[in-house]
Amino acid sequence: MKRILSFIIAFAACASLSMAQAERLDKIRLGYYPDRIRAVFDFNSIFSYAPEESKEKIVLHFPNAEASRDIPSYVEVNDVIIRFFEVEREGNGLKISIPLGEPIPYNIFALTEPYRLVVDFDREFTNLSSGGTIIDGVESLTVNKGTQNGRVIAQVLKVDPTKAEISPALARKHKPNVLESFADAVTPWNEKDDDKGDQHFFRATVGSIAEEQSAVAAINGTYFAYNGKPLGTLLVDKELVSTPIYDRTALIISDDGNAYIDNIMIECYFNSPANERFDITGVNQGIGGNSVIMYTPAWGEKTGTGRGGVELSVVNSKVTGIGLANSTIPQDGYVLSTTGTVSQVITEKFKIGDPVDLHIRVIPYTSSPSTILHMVSGGPRLVKNNQVYVSKNEENFKADIAKSRAARTAVGITKDNKILLVTVDGLPRKKKIRNEKSSIGMTLEELAELMINLGAVEAMNLDGGSSTTMWIDGKIVNRPVNGYSSPVSNAIVIRPKL
Repeated sequence: MKRILSFIIAFAACASLSMAQAERLDKIRLGYYPDRIRAVFDFNSIFSYAPEESKEKIVLHFPNAEASRDIPSYVEVNDVIIRFFEVEREGNGLKISIPLGEPIPYNIFALTEPYRLVVDFDREFTNLSSGGTIIDGVESLTVNKGTQNGRVIAQVLKVDPTKAEISPALARKHKPNVLESFADAVTPWNEKDDDKGDQHFFRATVGSIAEEQSAVAAINGTYFAYNGKPLGTLLVDKELVSTPIYDRTALIISDDGNAYIDNIMIECYFNSPANERFDITGVNQGIGGNSVIMYTPAWGEKTGTGRGGVELSVVNSKVTGIGLANSTIPQDGYVLSTTGTVSQVITEKFKIGDPVDLHIRVIPYTSSPSTILHMVSGGPRLVKNNQVYVSKNEENFKADIAKSRAARTAVGITKDNKILLVTVDGLPRKKKIRNEKSSIGMTLEELAELMINLGAVEAMNLDGGSSTTMWIDGKIVNRPVNGYSSPVSNAIVIRPKL
């Protein structure tokens, strides 16, 4: 913003003319352009002016001028950044006050032939304000951004992982309140889906997940299916919950507090006592006709499988049970459920008490983290080596995510290993509550630029749209597009470091 404490312009070559002819403001003209609003003040002769500037408003003093009869005292601009001008008498001159809706860049300059003062107000601006420290190592920020397409509002959590704990967390089964418990008791015939054993993952609001985790702040995490199953990699406290889709980008947090963003592969297999290898085809998902699925306690109490296969229950790397279907999942172990060709030979290779040599190997494409503590995938990647790098085609994202402008959630890593958790508000779904102050959301490319401006050298997209939510100290601080916090499968939560 141009700072001018006092500036008096006079055209010396015409000084004598100006003394003979009074300075008069004849007209105020407004021009609306994609990148700016232009205000033009037309004078009949040479004029002098002195601007008085602050973040809240501009005041233009014309000490020797008068206004023509056609100049109103109130000039409506009716734009989100400038609402109006006020024209007033000030001693022997004029004062024009221009309140600013946002601290914005502008330029003031005078021209001759004809004589006029021009003020250009930029539509493109970025204002960052701090919401203060939540806990040691966690700061909240708000971004107000002007673009040629409209306003964008974003919320930021800047986290130092050496001072605060950050991790993904799953939604848990809903605990009925007193009213729901009473309704269940008097209507036992109303069987719930999860009572049938069909439901293994759940959905809850970001706030509910955060409160259950004793978190101070949280955002929504990765994509998920209608039944709450995470779509993509999720590893919580070294426990693998789900496996990658299309080797998509993931946030990796290692046990030494360092964070990485990288594309990953996961290699899963187990060996028999005779050192025969069996590849695991999936983790915590429905089983197909020729599969080996690993079920962990994150799936639920039982595998939920039907007959037609063989299951090994494993605790402390040893087989503790062999069954045909719907095995109980040990809380300190897992179940290997087999169908097809593997199920036909598995009982020949293992008996109760035999060792199971399990291998789960996370293979980042470029990074080399130490022991991986947490991992949550998303995609596409937004920033790579401090450059915009939107890998939406390589990671097989459809047009609803890849091309549209929408509410967004993203995570980034700064040069000094701070983690940025960012939500961008999108247009409200209900058109009747939209107005010129509504945030219009962002494309992936715009989001990548924002992440770089916030200091990210690496960044990736997370689930967005109606899922986009930021929760801080018991409150939703963004504006969800549905008007309320939608239930999600998982969240990224922040807790005080113990």
